[in-house]
Amino acid sequence: MKKIKLEYDYIVVGAGSSGCAVAGRLSEDPSVTVCLLEAGPPDTSPYIHVPTGLIKLPNHKKLNWRFFSKSQKGLNSRSLFTPRGRTLGGSSSINGMVYIRGNRLDYDEWDDLGNHGWSWKDVKPFFLKSENNEQFDNSSHGKGGPLNVTLPRFVSPLQRDFVSAAEALQYQHNLDFNGEMQEGVGIHQMTQKNGRRWSSARAYVHPALNRENFTVLTDASVENIQIDGKRAVSVTLIDGRKINARKEIILSAGSLISPKILMLSGIGDPLEIMPHGIQMKHNLTGVGKNLQDHMAAHIFISTKSRRPWGFSWPTVPSYIFNAARYLLNQKGWFSASFIESGGFIKSKPDIERPDIQLVFMPVRRAAPPNWVEYGHGYSATAVLLRPKSHGVVQLKSNNPIDSPIIDQRFFSQEEDLDTLLWGFKECRRIANSSVFQKYEPSEIHPGNKINSDDQLRDYIRGSGTTIFHPVGTCKMGTDKNSVVDSRLCVHGINGLRIADASIMPRIIGGNTNAPSIMIGEKAAAMIKEDAAKLS
Repeated sequence: MKKIKLEYDYIVVGAGSSGCAVAGRLSEDPSVTVCLLEAGPPDTSPYIHVPTGLIKLPNHKKLNWRFFSKSQKGLNSRSLFTPRGRTLGGSSSINGMVYIRGNRLDYDEWDDLGNHGWSWKDVKPFFLKSENNEQFDNSSHGKGGPLNVTLPRFVSPLQRDFVSAAEALQYQHNLDFNGEMQEGVGIHQMTQKNGRRWSSARAYVHPALNRENFTVLTDASVENIQIDGKRAVSVTLIDGRKINARKEIILSAGSLISPKILMLSGIGDPLEIMPHGIQMKHNLTGVGKNLQDHMAAHIFISTKSRRPWGFSWPTVPSYIFNAARYLLNQKGWFSASFIESGGFIKSKPDIERPDIQLVFMPVRRAAPPNWVEYGHGYSATAVLLRPKSHGVVQLKSNNPIDSPIIDQRFFSQEEDLDTLLWGFKECRRIANSSVFQKYEPSEIHPGNKINSDDQLRDYIRGSGTTIFHPVGTCKMGTDKNSVVDSRLCVHGINGLRIADASIMPRIIGGNTNAPSIMIGEKAAAMIKEDAAKLS
């Protein structure tokens, strides 16, 4: 890591899925200088790079922000654990490594909302540019890009049983969720390479570290962005250091931190900013609004059989064998994240896009943040893809160290609970299919005494979780609640863009890592285009 300078052409705040892509692409031009700031430490932990290390990352205090939401009225007043990556790669360094772009109609919807240049035909080239797909060689996939995408090296027999069980219930097998059609069940593609996690940092930052024009600074939390008139000119770190930007500042701190930094900088809704004694610099009432996330309901099943992956003394020899196998050739259990199968289904036959995602894990699950508990079993999860309920991110105080107030307002729209209930019942049908009887299963949660719709609604309210895909808090658009335009420039402020999942006007129907990387790719291309016009 190079010594920090006082001034750069471009400063990228946040080395997450989008920020790494932005910084890596901008630094390809040797005539400009780029500084990438990351609040967390370098991505050196083996828990990041060994896929099974995923089970340790939710509770990792150094690599995870470990946020908790505000008490949720729609979830029996529970506060939800909300992890976010805090290291090089951001959440792409702690996520389940599932590569899903969303549905192509999601992006056409963005374009229909007035965000021209963001339709599927406009964003697809940036997905392809980022991708190096090891298996699929067709017009739907890219070759030679920095982000390695592959089918998993290890797929548990239970993962294939899940697909078979869903097929037996008339759900079609889908070989490629990122192909022409998203609907169906199958095996996920993963952001891995040679049996190791392939984060946005591995893809874009590590190959660029030797560039003379590129500086990466870790353990560098940003306090605010300094505004001179109506131009962003510098960032101030919480240790007091100030770094100036000759051209632009790109805010890529994610949907929970990007609005926080804007508000600490005096950009946002006066009603949210002024009570904390922060000087107003620019009125943008949409900052922190429009928070959307995917809500999930889970089925936990234990098995007498020890064939499902789990923790028990009789399986210790298998652990030793698989650890040795992984050290030797990066194959076996330790190359798995255990989220290798899933699907996308429709709650009604006449809707255009799947509104429920299915996720299967061949492990005995516990509620987050603990994730896995002693014994053997499996779990199945239904995810609400298109929530009508929207929330907010607010300031807790003017202290940059304080976490933001996160209020998703889950189930504030009753329709969301009805749709997720349908998905949960379908998920439960699959999980209790005859295909799994060979493992001698027993449903732990909700249990066989919870069957009526009212009982299941209560169960979902009492046990449902977010699936950790917050978006939308600095949304792109032209209406009064939008924060950036279609070039990702902050309305009314020169020299400041936002490039992360916070700009999504509507949440996409799937995991958010791949779309966030696409946003970073597209942002870098637009920045280069706009700079060329000025030269």
